[in-house]
Amino acid sequence: MIAFPRSLWFKITAAFLLVIVISVAVVSVLTNQVTAVSFRRFLDAETSESWGTLQADLANYYAQQGSWGGVETVLQTVALPRGQGNIRLQLLDGQGNVVAGTGNQRGQASNSTNLPIEVAGRQVGTLLVVTPGQGSSRAGEQFLAEVNQAIIWGAITAVFLALLLGGWVAHRLTQPLRQLTQATHQLATGHLDQQVTVATQDELGDLAASFNQMAAALTTAEQQRQQLLADIAHELRTPLSVMRGHIEAMLDGIFPLTPENLAVAHEETILLGRLIEDLRTLSLAEVGQFPLQKTAVFPSQLLNQTIAAFTPLAEADNIQLTAHIPANLPPIQADPNRLQQLLGNLLTNAFRHAATATPHVTLTARQTEANLQVSIADNGVGLSPEAQHHVFDRFWRADPARSRQQGGSGLGLAICRAIVEAHNGRIWVESTPGAGATFTFHLPLA
Repeated sequence: MIAFPRSLWFKITAAFLLVIVISVAVVSVLTNQVTAVSFRRFLDAETSESWGTLQADLANYYAQQGSWGGVETVLQTVALPRGQGNIRLQLLDGQGNVVAGTGNQRGQASNSTNLPIEVAGRQVGTLLVVTPGQGSSRAGEQFLAEVNQAIIWGAITAVFLALLLGGWVAHRLTQPLRQLTQATHQLATGHLDQQVTVATQDELGDLAASFNQMAAALTTAEQQRQQLLADIAHELRTPLSVMRGHIEAMLDGIFPLTPENLAVAHEETILLGRLIEDLRTLSLAEVGQFPLQKTAVFPSQLLNQTIAAFTPLAEADNIQLTAHIPANLPPIQADPNRLQQLLGNLLTNAFRHAATATPHVTLTARQTEANLQVSIADNGVGLSPEAQHHVFDRFWRADPARSRQQGGSGLGLAICRAIVEAHNGRIWVESTPGAGATFTFHLPLA
């Protein structure tokens, strides 16, 4: 069961909500302040514009009379704006003394506007437009209150919509993660065939695709492990069964205890020891501990020695063995014993699969840029595309009907790949069904 305060969905939703609340609060405060200041400026500008005519009349009066005497007649003839009958007017002289006024002079003013009266560039008086505390400012206050109310409702609506949107986005973001979590739990319990839906092309989609690849790789590895155990059990059971049968037959008196019968059991022990050594070699290669004793090796000399060693075997099987080895191949840093094992496995494999009518095997060596390239080709039946894909797998045989004595243990080519990769090289096969197969490997020059 999900603990909401600790769930990623809750954290993302809370983060969305916190950001929106802070943003709305900041915008609301700034909007309120700017609106109040701008509205007061608007009122002051409107007041100045409304009383501009009276201000000009008073300036003309002073210019004509030279003083403020009798100015009350000018103030009393002023028509106040509609709805603003409670406005008081006061006229101050240059020293700030009240010389005339209109309206009730009692009460405290909440707002006043000072309008200077200038004649010939000299201020001769000041007109005060005084608004009582309960006067026309009530409309401005009501306007600001309505603006604040609209801001509050807008903020509440924004927070509510942000909460809905944040919850939906958090759900969409965390849904693939929940699927991955469930699939991971299933994977941990041994159910390796887990796949999650890749619904997006973003980082979460890449994570889901990577998980699917990992699960598929684990499934393949588990299948290979099970197949490997089955193959090893099968390969070990065959020589053990032969040895057990011969020994029990000799103990029961069915077979006489002769050197020939003992030689059969001894031959099986040799094959069993060779199989175990091959398995050990592959296991060391897979964990990166393949034993190598590298030294300077001259390829021409090593290849010619290998051809000389396999020539009697080729003649015994009526196989035509041909070699094309240049005499000036540059040296390489390699383990000569492992290279002989590599060449021996490839030549043995070529002899085994050469044509039955006129068998022919060819070894070719040459230098390609910074690599030594060696190819061993036969004229057998060749390999299908699927067989080329699995030919370097452990315990794989092109013809499943071949026995261990006829087709080998199925580890030779896997060991070849391990040897080449341990030397930082590359090995591959090229084949056309019915036209033979060519195994080629690259090794870096010294």
